[in-house]
Amino acid sequence: MKTHKNAQYSGISVVIPCLNEEQSIGQVVDAAFQGIRQTGLTGEVIVVDNDSSDNSAGIARDHGATVIFEAEKGYGSALRKGFSEAKYDIIVMGDGDLTYDFSKLDILVNPVLEGKADFVVGNRMKDIRPGAMPKLHQYLGNPLLSFLLKAFFHTRAVHDAQCGMRAITKTAYENLYCVTTGMEFASEMIIHALRIGLKIEERNITYHPRVGESKLSSFKDGWRHLRFMLLYSPSAALLVPGFFVWTVSMLIAFPLAFGHVIIYGHSIDIHCMILAGLMNIISIQFISAGLLAKAYAHLSGLRTDPVIAWLYKRFTFEKIMLATLPLILFGIIVTLKVIIQWIAEDFGAPNEARLLFFALLCLTNGAQIATGGYLFSIMALPRHIEPFPKEDKRR
Repeated sequence: MKTHKNAQYSGISVVIPCLNEEQSIGQVVDAAFQGIRQTGLTGEVIVVDNDSSDNSAGIARDHGATVIFEAEKGYGSALRKGFSEAKYDIIVMGDGDLTYDFSKLDILVNPVLEGKADFVVGNRMKDIRPGAMPKLHQYLGNPLLSFLLKAFFHTRAVHDAQCGMRAITKTAYENLYCVTTGMEFASEMIIHALRIGLKIEERNITYHPRVGESKLSSFKDGWRHLRFMLLYSPSAALLVPGFFVWTVSMLIAFPLAFGHVIIYGHSIDIHCMILAGLMNIISIQFISAGLLAKAYAHLSGLRTDPVIAWLYKRFTFEKIMLATLPLILFGIIVTLKVIIQWIAEDFGAPNEARLLFFALLCLTNGAQIATGGYLFSIMALPRHIEPFPKEDKRR
């Protein structure tokens, strides 16, 4: 046992979510107590039983753990419950299936004790034992999700964003205000930590084969991580690409509305205009989805978004409708002009396909922006949601 010079921390709380882990939970609890002793600090081990159907809770209790129960299913729900019950200043989290070696938790705790970090994330990718991680996760899932997190949130601090073994000060965790209930909790912690400017460090750890049945669902859990990142960073994922594509599409479509264009001896014609129109419509969908995602995140308390706050302060549904009115009117007027000309020429070929296409594109853009503005406005209406009435089982 070593005694650390830094005495500002009262101790360590190890929080372990648990769902049917009776084959391993006793060894995990023992390893956690061993790891705490090696730091020279006092501590506790909290096992959060997430509605296990086996004897996991009894075994954990027999090995000295404090067992609490969380009825709401989910990795995030269990960890949030355990974190709320932790009584010491440093919290270490990890799974109850022997994939993480809690006897070496000092690897993660020491940077906190030394004042180098508020939050330390393990990195499994350099030492994955044979059979510990599916190849799909090792070479595609985890690297891809970690890359997207780094790209969306402009960080190089974390290279294994889904690693479940971490250490964080209780004060830092309480400032994260995490709300998710599933596997995306792992991503949420890092994203909030980056947002509020926590000192984040990463340490290499060993990842061992699990004992017992895996609770992971590769595509479902991967999607939950990706969905949360898209929700939390719609600017990088949707708005920036959407605005870029919309601008390019209009630069192509507008000159072609009046005739073909010659560039370096090559004729750019109606086919490029059709492609630009499709790009334009899709880009508006990206922009609308991005703004609505930002609005949802802002209104639900996931994050404070100054851009959305400014938009809600400056724009009402009526103002949005007025802003789209020129586009809609232009589209309607030009379309009617072409139709009237077509009728006047006895339904012949008026040769106004380009202008008609551009007018319909403007009309579509106006309608898309107006409907998006409607949803954007209605999301901010005061809400009071009553619980659904219970079903009458006597029927």
